[in-house]
Amino acid sequence: MITNIDKEKCIGCGLCVERCPLDTLRLGEDGKAFIAYPEDCMTCFICERHCPKGAIFVHPFKEMLPSVYPIA
Repeated sequence: MITNIDKEKCIGCGLCVERCPLDTLRLGEDGKAFIAYPEDCMTCFICERHCPKGAIFVHPFKEMLPSVYPIA
């Protein structure tokens, strides 16, 4: 789950916002990225890998979610 965006390092390029498949991130009025919907993060690391300044930290562990389909 995405846990932190370092505001000092963030340059507001918006790459993380563009690349997030679940629309978890947004650009704020200050031009910096922020975590709008942390519970939607699927821990894919796309935002972390594409950040040119290394401003994003995604925690490698996401809580276990119930299966979408019943297990027979």
